[in-house]
Amino acid sequence: MSDEKEEVKANGASSSIVIKLRKSIIANGDEVNELTFREPTAGDIERVGSNPVNIEQIGETGKLKVTFDTKAMSHMMSILATVPPSTVRQMHPKDWNTAAWELASFFMPDL
Repeated sequence: MSDEKEEVKANGASSSIVIKLRKSIIANGDEVNELTFREPTAGDIERVGSNPVNIEQIGETGKLKVTFDTKAMSHMMSILATVPPSTVRQMHPKDWNTAAWELASFFMPDL
């Protein structure tokens, strides 16, 4: 997956994430083979209405279960890639999951 993710900036901060798609989709009237997602802000979480990543501790084991709020994540993807929601809905499920997992670290606390 390293070829799908853009390199980090010199200061170590993440810049953007590029997901190469299995099949082309229509974004803003153009056929595209990849989507580029910018780094989210707290304002993006507020705009979506919830954190798209849910973290739950499993029992007393200390293990964590990570799940996605799919509607929130799809909305977030639309915002971060500056494409309409219909574009995100066209994504192959594997591409959607790849994008969701690549974006997940932005929405998880430092543990």
